[in-house]
Amino acid sequence: MEDRIVVIDTNIIIDFVKGGKENKLEFYLYHQQKKQITLCISVITVFEYFSGISFVDHQLYKDSELLFSQFKIQEVNEQIAKIAARLNFEKKLYQYIDLADILIASTCLYLNATLLTKNKKHFKLIPGIKFIE
Repeated sequence: MEDRIVVIDTNIIIDFVKGGKENKLEFYLYHQQKKQITLCISVITVFEYFSGISFVDHQLYKDSELLFSQFKIQEVNEQIAKIAARLNFEKKLYQYIDLADILIASTCLYLNATLLTKNKKHFKLIPGIKFIE
């Protein structure tokens, strides 16, 4: 496995936390520990994930913080925002895809990264996105 960046979509993290049987995240966490890849998430993923968990469940929150500490978190910077805006304008993506997914895809393009997601349907509409198969 070559040295590369993999952006993890929110649905992969949610599935991992829920104990999904088909989840590949553990495999990629192992390869990151071996310094073969860099796992990255968008700050949008942080927002999406933590919007869906109870802050009252202190153990879940603590476990989630520990999991998220294993990822490089990419802020939405000016370049990512401009990539998203251009794609949204040119492809009229807002008609088909949530803004969050447009920003996550733009993060992939900015980082020249591969995307690990269970939702290829929406992301396939964005030119240049590479997927983990």
